[in-house]
Parts: sequence; structure tokens; C-alpha cells
Amino acid sequence: MKSLLFRLAGTFSAEIGSELYLKLKEETLSPSLFCLDFSEVKEVTEVGWEFLRKITARCKETGSKVAGFGLTVPISEEQNQILSLHSTESDCIHYLESQIVSDAPANELTPKSEEKTVHCPECQTLLRWKLAGDYLCPNCETKFFVNKKGWVSTYERLL
Repeated sequence: MKSLLFRLAGTFSAEIGSELYLKLKEETLSPSLFCLDFSEVKEVTEVGWEFLRKITARCKETGSKVAGFGLTVPISEEQNQILSLHSTESDCIHYLESQIVSDAPANELTPKSEEKTVHCPECQTLLRWKLAGDYLCPNCETKFFVNKKGWVSTYERLL
């Protein structure tokens, strides 16, 4: 299962919400885990909450899971029920991992030979890894980071 961490900043409005929704729609072709970092978000507009509602609905339809952490703006009870929000990144990751039915860590296949593998976040090529750190896909040359539990984080490209 693929897992992605999105770090958000500024005002979560229609612009950011639509970009995030389109990215998640693209990534939910197979079940995935999505962790949203709101620690640098100063405001969430009403349209932003509508996009969060659409994102959670899309994830439910595809068997994906989404949760967030670090939101410091006050929210209503209704908004609190849209998305599973947590205080820290580790709480959010723990929640998402608890939603996985299998015993394997996120985005990690555990063959009998103790070999650890992940899928490239861009081209889905199966890759072997030993230690947490930065990796480069030999197929598509996408740079990504693998943590100790097998979570894969991609690096955003600046144009």
C-alpha cells in the first residue's frame, strides 16, 4: 500500500484544495494512505472544507485512508467530523497504520527472505531497500525518502 505525506502551508482554499484533490484522485487508483500536515496552515476557508469533504469521500470510495495533524485554527464540531485530525505527526501515522488490515507496515511487502521492498511513488516499479534514507528510482529517476517503517515520501519538484 502506497503512503504519502502532504505538507500544506498558508490558506487552505479553493486553489490548494483543488490541487490536492486532483493529486489524491490520481493517487487513489490503488488503495493508499494519505497524511496531511496542517502545521503551517493559517486558515481553512469554507471552500477548503468542501475539498476536504470531497477528498475523504474519494478515499472511502477507493479503500484509501486519509488523516491530518497540526491544525491550529479553531473548527466546528461538523468540520471535526469531516477528517480524522490528530495533534502530532506520529499520532496521525499511527492512526493510519492502524487502519491497515494486514500486519505489514505501509508500502512494504515482506517476502519470506526478509527482503524489504517498496514501490516507486511515480512509476510503481518494485524496489528493494535496506536502510531508511533517500533513494532514486533507476527506472524513472524520481527521488524519494523511505523511513524505517517503509513509508515513502516524494520530493516536490520546483518549476
